[in-house]
Amino acid sequence: MKESLNLADKAAVIAYLFSRSVILPDSEGGCWTWEQYRTPDGYGRFTVAGKQYYTHREAFKAFGRRIPEGFTIDHLCGTRSCWNTTHLEAVTPAENTRRARNAHWKAFMRDYNAASNVARKLGGSVIVPVGVNR
Repeated sequence: MKESLNLADKAAVIAYLFSRSVILPDSEGGCWTWEQYRTPDGYGRFTVAGKQYYTHREAFKAFGRRIPEGFTIDHLCGTRSCWNTTHLEAVTPAENTRRARNAHWKAFMRDYNAASNVARKLGGSVIVPVGVNR
C-alpha cells in the first residue's frame, strides 16, 4: 500500500478501493468485493503508514456516512469482503450479532438487495408478497 494515501481525501480512497476490487453487476447482488488482503474471517483490509484499516469501514466514511461511537458496520448482503455502501449499515454490536445469528434475515437481505438493485435499474420497485416463505 502506498504510504501517501490520504484517508481524508475521499475521492482518493474510493479510487484506491475500486482499483483493487471486483465489481459485480446488480443482477448478481451488486457487491464490490475486495480482492487484496482479507482477514482470516473474510474482511477486506489494507495498510496505510503502518496502520491497518478495514475496507468496508473506510468506504462507509469516504462516501460521507458517519459511524456513531460504539457502532459497528453490518454487511446486509452477508459478504464480508463487500464494501458497497448500499450494502452496509451502522448498527450496535448487539444488533449486528442478532442479525448474524438469524439465517432468515441474511437470506432476505441478500435476495432483497439483489432484487432492489435490478428493479432500480429497470425503474420499478420490489414487492415482497405477504406470507411468502423463504
